[in-house]
Amino acid sequence: MINELDMPTVLFLQKTSYIAGALTLGYLRLTSTESRGVGLLAASFVVLAVASTLAGHAETHPALYGPLSLMSIVLAVLGYSLLGLAFVLISNPARKINIGLALLPAALTLAAGVVTAFHLNNTYRASAFNFLACLTMAATAFVVFMDAHREPLPIRKLVAAILAAYSLLSLTMALEFSLNSFALLDVASGFFLMILSKFVLAIAIVIFISERQHIKIRHLAERDALTGLYNRRFFNENVSKQLRNGDAILYLDIDHFKQLNDRWGHAAGDEVLAKMAQAVQSMLPPSALFGRQGGEEFIIFLPSGAGDPLLLAERVRNAVSEIRYLRLGPDVSVTASIGIARASNDRSSLLELCREADRGLYLAKAAGRNRVCDTDTDYIPESYLRSG
Repeated sequence: MINELDMPTVLFLQKTSYIAGALTLGYLRLTSTESRGVGLLAASFVVLAVASTLAGHAETHPALYGPLSLMSIVLAVLGYSLLGLAFVLISNPARKINIGLALLPAALTLAAGVVTAFHLNNTYRASAFNFLACLTMAATAFVVFMDAHREPLPIRKLVAAILAAYSLLSLTMALEFSLNSFALLDVASGFFLMILSKFVLAIAIVIFISERQHIKIRHLAERDALTGLYNRRFFNENVSKQLRNGDAILYLDIDHFKQLNDRWGHAAGDEVLAKMAQAVQSMLPPSALFGRQGGEEFIIFLPSGAGDPLLLAERVRNAVSEIRYLRLGPDVSVTASIGIARASNDRSSLLELCREADRGLYLAKAAGRNRVCDTDTDYIPESYLRSG
């Protein structure tokens, strides 16, 4: 079936695939909040569609073959440069890229065409175009794959594999044009496979953006917006309802937080919450789970074997008191009180443990604040007390 395709049909299908891809990506650009690079990718498809159209006109208008073929190869180079930059941006939207770099290969191609007239030779033009496509797709595949450590989306490896396969296909076509031997793929078949690859890439990008949005939505549902910690719903769903002996819950509450807000303002209160949460998170073992219960109250799940809850709580209390905040000034100290409850045979549910930890927090505050209270004994060790 593929071998029966002629070049005019292939060029028409190629142009159609670019237009369809551009429309799909343009719609995605308008409807998605995670769209950096998508508009550029749609633009690259439009440029490639124009290049394909000019290539077709060059074949049917011999008198204009020279300028049309040169414009065609220059736009094709520009299109692939834009395509490569687009994938690099889509892979990591935070990456800073100078879009003007895409003009450099096109300008060099234009200069080479003016000086050498290589575009008048089908073999030279097709070989140069496919070699460039090979290098662009290979570099893009590498970037997309390497970004997996930062954002391990399930679709990412598939996108990298499609780009790598496209690079291999372009290399095959470039070598065949250079050698003027089409033992593996005839021209029509090669272009047909490239068309299919473009369709698959466009679909893969839609899935790529959708997965990113899904993860962002899930993150918003699971995390507290101010501190970045897990919220109460996530914490309750992911800490086992029946805990093992030795597991501990720690309740942490910032002392006199209302007065702090009233005196310094809510912006200062937000700074305290965010900076304190970051400092405490950095101190916890990997197996611990840290969440914001609401307001100035936080909760820590410490599994058995992850360390002594009392020693950890005291380290956290000391660390919180040593944090300084820009909006409060260097002489203002913010303290916290902590209540601890451990799971046992008589107290094994999360609800029971939270109640006990909350009771310990109340006792710590009643004892003068900036304290740690272990509800196993309802005792606040003298060595941990500070004068109130």
